[in-house]
Amino acid sequence: MTRTMKLAATVLFGASIALAGTACGSENEAASSNDGSTPAVMTPPSDSSVPVVGGPKPRSSTTAVQTDESTTSDGDKTCGATKGPDGALYIHIVEGDLTCDVAKSIAKEYGPLIATGAPQTVSGWDCGPSNTAGEMARCTKGSQAFALMVQ
Repeated sequence: MTRTMKLAATVLFGASIALAGTACGSENEAASSNDGSTPAVMTPPSDSSVPVVGGPKPRSSTTAVQTDESTTSDGDKTCGATKGPDGALYIHIVEGDLTCDVAKSIAKEYGPLIATGAPQTVSGWDCGPSNTAGEMARCTKGSQAFALMVQ
C-alpha cells in the first residue's frame, strides 16, 4: 500500500467516526444554542387541555363537626354535620319520622362514598346525588329521607 492510500484510508476512517458521533446526538442537543460549557435545560410543555372541574373549596380538616339538633325555616329537622369528602356535610331530615341517630349513622357511612357520584345502597338506604337545589345528596328508605347539604 502506498503512502497516499494509507493517508486517504485514515482520513476516510476518521471522517466516518466523526459523522457517526454527531449522528448519535439527540434533537435537543442539536437545537441547543448553548456554548457547550453547561448542559441545556429543557422545560416540558404545559398541557392546558386537561379539564379542571370546579367545586366547593375544601374546608380545613380541623373543622369541628356540629352535633346540635334544630329546625330550619322550611320545617326540616337538622341533625348537625358529618364528614364528607371535601369537608363537613349538614344532615337535614326532609321526610318521615326519622331520628337523628339513624340519619347520622347512615350519613357517616355514605359521606366518603359521595365522591363516586354514583347511587349507593348503604345499610338498606338508597343514597345518591340529589337534583334538589342546595342538596348535595339524598338518602331514602320507604317514606323516610334525609339530605346532605353544604353550608
